Amino acid sequence: MESKVDYTLTGLFLLLFSSGLIAFAFWLGKYNDNINAYTHYKVYLTESVAGLAPEAAVKYHGVDIGKVASIQINPKNSEEVELTLKVKKETPIKTDSFAILKFYGITGLAYLEIDGGSKNASLLLSTDKDIATIPTSPSLIKRLDESLSSVATKLSTTLDRANLFLSDQNIHNVAQSLEKLRSLTEQIDGYHTHIKLLLSQGIALETNASHTLETINDTALSAKHTSIQVQNKLNNTLQSLESTSKDSHALIQKIESTLDRGDYNLQTITAPTLNELNTLIEQSKILTQEMESTLQTLQQSPSDILLKKSKPKPGPGE
Repeated sequence: MESKVDYTLTGLFLLLFSSGLIAFAFWLGKYNDNINAYTHYKVYLTESVAGLAPEAAVKYHGVDIGKVASIQINPKNSEEVELTLKVKKETPIKTDSFAILKFYGITGLAYLEIDGGSKNASLLLSTDKDIATIPTSPSLIKRLDESLSSVATKLSTTLDRANLFLSDQNIHNVAQSLEKLRSLTEQIDGYHTHIKLLLSQGIALETNASHTLETINDTALSAKHTSIQVQNKLNNTLQSLESTSKDSHALIQKIESTLDRGDYNLQTITAPTLNELNTLIEQSKILTQEMESTLQTLQQSPSDILLKKSKPKPGPGE
């Protein structure tokens, strides 16, 4: 007996199987295209990656550019977490770009942000055989944790110093200082009247000093004026001596000229000359007496030059 075969079901099965193979081939080709459309990078973090899972988003200035392909401990350094990133090939990852771990609000879910990258920097090249590494920067959580740790350390040091400053001995010393300050304040209040008297005397002394300075200033001006007068008088005296010397010289020359001419009637000729000579001698005596009087006045009362206390005696002929 021949078995009956349902050729319709067989044909339908072959048709579905062929369609599945064709769809799988198209899917596989698309998958290969997606693989070729990404570039892989390595990132090494020294902080906790809690909240970051495979297939987590990778952003560049807030734009989705790929995903986290894998997360594992760095086999070469147990203090680091090794991340493998799958980034779109058209993304311009630069040599000065860096990765930061960030979080979505308060949900605890994390993602990786690529930041930095100036337009003049060169591209960070990566291949399947030589995967490039993107530098990292501490996340906000890590920076806050470090700052809080530093603040806590400084606060602990400050509290220790405050406790040392507020010891029983220091408090006792401060109390004694305040007591001495109170006693000193009471003593100052007791000297209030004396202080006011000293201030009034100081004001009076300042007034007297001002008057004394004004008197000294006037005296200095008077002395300057007197000095100018004395200098003028001495200049006049020197001019008189110079004039007398010139006249004497002329007289001598005149006598010599008369003798050279051989004029023997000396009595007639020299009579006028002798009169002139007598006049010059008389003037020289008067001038000498004035100079002696001035010098005697200076010796007897030197202060007369500045203060004019004594009245000078009139000289001969005055």
